[in-house]
Amino acid sequence: MYRFLALASRFTRDERGAFAVVFGLMAIVLIALGGAVVDYVALQQAKSRAQIALDAAALALQPQIFNEPINIADISDKAAALLEDRLGNAFGVGVTFSTPVANVAAGSLILEAQVSMPTMFVSLVGVQQLNAGIRSEAQRMMLDLEVAMVLDNSGSMAGSRISNLKTAARCATNILLYDAVNDTTCDPLGGATVKENVKIGLVPFALMVNIGTQFKNESWLDWAGISPSANLNFDDDDNQNTPFNGPVNRAALFTATNSEWKGCVEAREEPYDTTDDVPDTPEKLFLPLFSPDPYGNLTNNYLSDYGGTCQVKTCTQTQVQRNCSTDRWGNVSCSGATTNTYSQRIGSVTTNLGASSCLPASLTQIGNASLSKSGSTYTTTTTYSLLTPRELQERLCKYNGSNISDSRTNFNCPGTAMLPLTNVPNTLTTRINQMVASGNTNIQQGTIWGVHMLTDTEPLTEALPRSDSVAKALIVMTDGENYPAWGNDMNGGAYFSWGYRWNNRLAPPEETDSFDKMSDAMDTKTLAACKTARDLGIRVYVVGLAVASGLKAMLEECASGPEYAFFPNTPSDLVDDFKEIAGRLAPLRLAQ
Repeated sequence: MYRFLALASRFTRDERGAFAVVFGLMAIVLIALGGAVVDYVALQQAKSRAQIALDAAALALQPQIFNEPINIADISDKAAALLEDRLGNAFGVGVTFSTPVANVAAGSLILEAQVSMPTMFVSLVGVQQLNAGIRSEAQRMMLDLEVAMVLDNSGSMAGSRISNLKTAARCATNILLYDAVNDTTCDPLGGATVKENVKIGLVPFALMVNIGTQFKNESWLDWAGISPSANLNFDDDDNQNTPFNGPVNRAALFTATNSEWKGCVEAREEPYDTTDDVPDTPEKLFLPLFSPDPYGNLTNNYLSDYGGTCQVKTCTQTQVQRNCSTDRWGNVSCSGATTNTYSQRIGSVTTNLGASSCLPASLTQIGNASLSKSGSTYTTTTTYSLLTPRELQERLCKYNGSNISDSRTNFNCPGTAMLPLTNVPNTLTTRINQMVASGNTNIQQGTIWGVHMLTDTEPLTEALPRSDSVAKALIVMTDGENYPAWGNDMNGGAYFSWGYRWNNRLAPPEETDSFDKMSDAMDTKTLAACKTARDLGIRVYVVGLAVASGLKAMLEECASGPEYAFFPNTPSDLVDDFKEIAGRLAPLRLAQ
């Protein structure tokens, strides 16, 4: 036992080998210190890659802050996915995101994250992970804003509806154009200035759209009548069985009738009536409205079918009845023989045909029959047209040398013309105040002209080209369904954007043979026009005032999303909804 204790004592006093022990302990520290450089460089490399990826994410995702509503979670998920894609799984690098910060008014998006990676060397001294913060902020340049307000001016909007719509439209105009307005009245505050990067246009609509007579000389108007539908409802040979292929010059028709074009155009040929295609071929041109004179006493009849320079083409029947008497009630009875003789007139030449009839298969009587009496012999003279109602309606010759009211040749054309994009407040408010409620409803034509207004190609070229720095919005307001000029006469109703229903320009006959079907056909084209707008990057807002469920569903489908659809119950609610829409759009116009 004594020997063991002596050896232990000697061991504690022995200093040989101390360097190895000290070196072993110091080696750990030295390796950790030297390896720290490696770990730090690796962290900085990961941070650099992450910063580049975060910058790219901020630039790519910044435009999404203008979506309504802003989806912060979606922005965060997309940014994380982009970083993971750029960094990969090498070296166990991890990223922890903070909630993105979006400032719509400033146009900024801030992304922040923590980059972490496990250590290889400093873990020897207990540091298992190194972290680094990264931050990126993206701001967009000055954003231009263009808004087209498509406003229902149909007859159902009369009274408080149109007056509240005017107030609402003026309010939205001021909110968008001025940098400071009264929250209640929307009047610009003292010292408020007009934003130069905002433009607003107006498209009042009823059954048609009045684009304005200032475009009279534009090449995209088909004055020459070369578009496929331009010669429908006209003919030059009094024979409906022979096709008429010649152009019908609208300018010549207005000259012939001593009337003037008031600014309305018809719908383009299908499918271009729902698209924004450049009008560079005949079928893509816009046909100036000239309302044809219909047959007889049909809606908007304004000319004699036998006037102008038309030839007289008649068959006169002379019927002689014998042994006739008239009772006290005016009833005629004849017991003797009845004979009929005929005469035919073509132009100035009359041919007596005797007993050979010239009566056409379809009898169209001209005026009233005349009755003369000679004793018991009664003679009745009746004149019939040799032409059918369709041939009489389509006669081009009847327009020559007439003097017709503009309201007839421009039938169903609203009096208030659209206003192309402008940033002059007084010009806008003046046009808004001029709106009058009258006529039927054609939401589709209002919508597609709103689309034309927001693109930089013809027919309207005031808009800026499409780009990320230009926001475009369409506000479509209506209080009722598409209400066509449907009728059950030979033309199928009155003349409007797609001509007569009989022309089958709107849809095939089986799709327009009732009012409801024809309204549905217009709905289909309305939705196609809305899709055109959305496909062009235009935000589509809809405002349906006290509308039925069917129209509500159609308008919801038209809009860019549920949050873009407004359905006020009373006319006074229009003001609040237009304020809401303008309030959403206003941040897009600010310098960023």
